[in-house]
Amino acid sequence: MDYINVEMRKIPVVATVDVFVAGGGCAGVGAAIAASRDGASVFLAERMFYLGGMMTGGLMSKIAIAPQNLGLATELIKRFDELQGTSFLKSRPEVPIDPEAAKFVLDEIIVRECGVDVRFGTTVTGVVKDGRRIEAVIINSIEGEQAVRARYCIDCTGDGQLGYLAGAQCMKEGGGSYSSSPTLMFRIGGCDLDRTFAYMEENPDLFKQSYTTYERHIMSPEKCRENIKNGVYAHIADFIRFIKLRCEANPDMFSAEEQDMLLRRGILMLNQPAPGHVLLNCTTVAKYIGDSSQEISAAMTDMRRQCHVIYRFVKAFVPGFENSYIMDTASLMGVRESRRIRGDYVFTQEDVENLRRFDDAVCSNHGGVEIHKGSRDGIEIRELGEYDFYDVPYRAIISCDFDNMYMAGRCFSAVHLALSAARNIAYCCALGEAAGAASAQLIKAGKENVRDIDMEQLKKRLEKNIG
Repeated sequence: MDYINVEMRKIPVVATVDVFVAGGGCAGVGAAIAASRDGASVFLAERMFYLGGMMTGGLMSKIAIAPQNLGLATELIKRFDELQGTSFLKSRPEVPIDPEAAKFVLDEIIVRECGVDVRFGTTVTGVVKDGRRIEAVIINSIEGEQAVRARYCIDCTGDGQLGYLAGAQCMKEGGGSYSSSPTLMFRIGGCDLDRTFAYMEENPDLFKQSYTTYERHIMSPEKCRENIKNGVYAHIADFIRFIKLRCEANPDMFSAEEQDMLLRRGILMLNQPAPGHVLLNCTTVAKYIGDSSQEISAAMTDMRRQCHVIYRFVKAFVPGFENSYIMDTASLMGVRESRRIRGDYVFTQEDVENLRRFDDAVCSNHGGVEIHKGSRDGIEIRELGEYDFYDVPYRAIISCDFDNMYMAGRCFSAVHLALSAARNIAYCCALGEAAGAASAQLIKAGKENVRDIDMEQLKKRLEKNIG
């Protein structure tokens, strides 16, 4: 590889704070709010131009939230409902949301109410460290390079970018050396779902379940219609048999490659708060790792193409979609798994499936293993019982290589299969909430090491998220 030399330069310090949060997605939101409310000064750097990550710019406008998660994520959904005059919280464990409402509410809470110093269009580019401590984080924005001094740092970047640049031990990939497939969400408006459901009821054999999914996601057209009427989550999915028949009858309409795109996961639609709008969660990429800008760029363009192929199919063949239109494709790719930062403890598949409880639990969850393969092999799901849950320990959100760094969200310390169970939006928010609350506690106590935490005090602070 060719290299260039860069001359030494002075970098201005733009802020000195208690807590630096890298990334303003669901985990970063949880971390920033918790730390700020508990008395810490917080600087948050976000590369996009909105907060909320996947539930806003990623258009994953459905929050999966465990019954045990009664903390900040529940509060946020209540605030979304309050703004919209809705009552979607009753839809738990899966709650439809409006991404635009979420953007506004998060700005109000984090910027106006909590006073967090939020910088959009800002990326982490390096760190200054002294042994096992991160002394400052280097950021880059429209102003060029700047530095932020902080007592504690929380990596909420999803890809573990802060930890990676600091030299922390990283884990990546999973079974067969590949991560779970990402998805690019998109929304369609102008849908007459009553016509769609009527057609599905008239032709039940065309819409029999073909691929693996959660039991609670198998809904009849009548159930979907009822849920939408009552402001509850509806799962309109599969369409595999229907796709095959329509492609066979119209062989010149879709190429072999496009037919493969359509059949990898079928068509999966979720209802949205606005009438006549649906979210589609069905694009895939096989053999994804997620540690190269070239790979990420190729995946993004490929899935945008998939969005238009899927839309072309539904507009042509699904009754009720004749006058529909693509509202938007997500500005943020839905990466389910990439780089993780190794912690004092690595959360395992056995912890999930044995429903393990921990003395240093910071949150509980009920999600089971869910691997997206990105091909016609579909999804591997190991669903837990309705009332089953497990904990994630504090040791899995502290870096084993540093004394003042946390990681929250999908870059926390977990193996491939365990992460697949513990990466939903509300859960990432709860992990961030734990890291933010822990940082604030340590700062108040004058402690300089994440391992000096008063665990009983922290658990009491987080009790709404612990089963």
